[in-house]
Amino acid sequence: MRLLVISTTLLALAGCSPAQQAPDNNAAAVDTAANAANDTEAVNYIAEINNMSDTEQQGVFLRAIRDADIPCRDVTKVERIEGQGGVPTWRAQCEQGAQHLIEVLPDGSAKVISRTTP
Repeated sequence: MRLLVISTTLLALAGCSPAQQAPDNNAAAVDTAANAANDTEAVNYIAEINNMSDTEQQGVFLRAIRDADIPCRDVTKVERIEGQGGVPTWRAQCEQGAQHLIEVLPDGSAKVISRTTP
């Protein structure tokens, strides 16, 4: 089991969203919006992944697998499965046929779980 942080990728994708406009006469709303933008916990990584297209999910999980130093030419299939303890989990299949479980934690870090080959 290897731990990897995919939060950089997800933060980059979250940065592509248009900024919300706050009313000019409401200073509290401006401060709240600024604090939320600076707070990395304000990003819902699970929702970001769920809102991605199949191709985008394949790219994110390919990066996670490769960052965990696991060989994978390309991710050809991604499916959401029920994880242990309610942790959001996906099964990613590499082009070579190997399958990996990827648990995404609320802080954006991910655990890539692979079967070891004897």
